[in-house]
Amino acid sequence: MSDADDVLFGHLRRTNEDFAHLVRSVGPEQWTARTPCPDWDVRALVSHLVQANVIYRMLLRGGSSDQFLTIREHNTLGEDPAESFRAAASECLATFAETGALDREVDYPFGPADGRKLLGLLIADTAVHTWDLARAIGAPEDLDPGLVDWVEDNFEHLYAEVAEGPLDPNSTHRHFAAPSLPATAESDQHRMLRRMGREP
Repeated sequence: MSDADDVLFGHLRRTNEDFAHLVRSVGPEQWTARTPCPDWDVRALVSHLVQANVIYRMLLRGGSSDQFLTIREHNTLGEDPAESFRAAASECLATFAETGALDREVDYPFGPADGRKLLGLLIADTAVHTWDLARAIGAPEDLDPGLVDWVEDNFEHLYAEVAEGPLDPNSTHRHFAAPSLPATAESDQHRMLRRMGREP
């Protein structure tokens, strides 16, 4: 993952904007709709990404893997889920942009990681969950082609040595869905989603 830092920040801003746009469009009756993530409804999915931003910011500030796993289970969207995501994403991005943050070693619970790898994992996670949310609420499912290409190009680097990740042959698939078998003549987006265990 040799991209310049401003390119990485641009990818995170774009996928955050796409996800935030969908959160703002969720109707009152859609918060309990099922998502492609088997255990989550729409509210739990949005909460997951709010907590991901809180957690990654915490890790960059010296937080522990034990804290990561505890906070990950919280569901604290409050009365304004869109604002909860916007605030958490903005604060997390600002922390990634601090001097030296991308080179810090962090206590990531699934394997060795520095801030730059953590940033890449957040980009990929947010992009895939943007598709999850779009499907759950019946919104257009096309992701930004540049984001799709970036995740595909960096997939092996991002998930190498990530325990329970999509490349881990011993995964229990508790945290990442098992990759789905590829079909022929698929788009780049479909291939990327299938590697993340989705059925586009």
